Amino acid sequence: MYYQAQNQLGLTFDQVRKLYPSKSFPASGEINMPEVQGYTPSTTPDYDPATHAVREVAPVDGVQQWEVYALPQEVVEANQVAAVQALQQSIVDATQQRLDDFARTRNYDGILSACTYATSAVPKFAAEGQYAVQARDATWAALYQFMADAQTGAQPVPSGFEDVEPLLPVLVWPE
Repeated sequence: MYYQAQNQLGLTFDQVRKLYPSKSFPASGEINMPEVQGYTPSTTPDYDPATHAVREVAPVDGVQQWEVYALPQEVVEANQVAAVQALQQSIVDATQQRLDDFARTRNYDGILSACTYATSAVPKFAAEGQYAVQARDATWAALYQFMADAQTGAQPVPSGFEDVEPLLPVLVWPE
């Protein structure tokens, strides 16, 4: 396929590429190149996006080609830091969700709401509120200790909340 030398519609290079998704364009990004080659699409190869990237290269024998290349070390390190932070945040979020779900079993809005009843004048609510405070404190203390141990190597680094949840206190309302 040939692309007209003059761009009569005023389209950007990216817009032209979207109009012709199964065509190969020059890497230079110049849309006034006279030749655009047709090709058979191929699947993107598997790669680890934390350490590598992929880019399209010139077709070979009419088949779309890809190149997997290593990211610079500083990018890899930044990706590793971001992955650890994302993992930690997901574990913290799941822990909070666990506490909130537990409190909802007694019709509280969440663990914070349940904790506010610790000083209630109604004995049932006061007992539940005090237990909610104890359960919340014990849960966060256990989680933060586990995370500190994982950072020092005393505990294996978890792959997700599923690895941490069994180490948290059991949440059961007292009778």
